[in-house]
This record gives sequence, C-alpha cells and structure tokens, in this order.
Amino acid sequence: MLGKGSRWIFAAKLLLSLVAIVFAASVSVTSSTYQAEIGSAVNVANGLLATDKGFSLASAASNSTSCSSPVTFGPSPGIANTNITAGHLVYDVQVNSTGSTSIPPAGTRFNVTLVIGSNPYGPVCIQTPIPSVSAQTIDCKFDVGTALPASPYTFKVTIQ
Repeated sequence: MLGKGSRWIFAAKLLLSLVAIVFAASVSVTSSTYQAEIGSAVNVANGLLATDKGFSLASAASNSTSCSSPVTFGPSPGIANTNITAGHLVYDVQVNSTGSTSIPPAGTRFNVTLVIGSNPYGPVCIQTPIPSVSAQTIDCKFDVGTALPASPYTFKVTIQ
C-alpha cells in the first residue's frame, strides 16, 4: 500500500512542479506596430470645394451620366457617375459651389476625373447653373471595380 501511495505522491509532486514551472516561466511579448495611411490629392478649379467621401460598396447598378448633358448644380443635390455595377467599389467625391465671391461663371463646365495608381476613371461632367448659385452640391461617383490595387497606392481627383 505504501508503494502505490508513494507513486501517487510522486505523480502529484511532479504535476505540481510542472505547473509551477509553467507559471514561473517568463512570457515574452513582442509588440508590432501597424500603420494605415489614407490620403488623396484633390485639385479643384476656382470657386468649387471638393470633399473626399471615400470608398463604398455599390448596392445597386446605375447608368453613367453623359458629358453631352452635364449634371448641373441645383437646389437638390445632384449625382454624376460612371457606369456603376452592384457589388463593385465606388469612390465618391462631393463637389460644392462655394459661398465665396469666386463662384465660377454661369454655365461653366467641369470634368471630374479620378486616377487610382495609374488607372484613370471618368470623366464625369458637371456644370454651374445659369445664373450661378452658391452652396449647392453634386456627388461624383466612380466605379473602380471589385478590388483596389495592392497597398500602398495613390489616388487623385482633378476638377478642371
């Protein structure tokens, strides 16, 4: 009986020793710092203001607007877009006519283009109303496909 009991005591001591060693062992933690950078360049003609609204997933398809009849700033926000396919990524930049004294002349047409990496999208065409009015908006939307280029990449919006 003493032989079997001492085996149990030995096994228990061995188990407790292993548990103590595991808890006493130093745990080394290494930290990694990850950074993400989102940036854009927006070139805007005098009298307009552009706001980057970012990328989103298209929930529905939409036909493109035509540069032969540009989207005109109006009392309700307008949308100028390329052909959009449901499920594709869409980049949106909001263009505002400003309340400053530098409102573009009435009937001025602008081409809005997007370049991601080396891939151009657009243009979509917008126009100031006759007579010119300030504080109106047009969302310019570009279908960029199902995936963005490998990171890092650049994108640039030009309104001229």
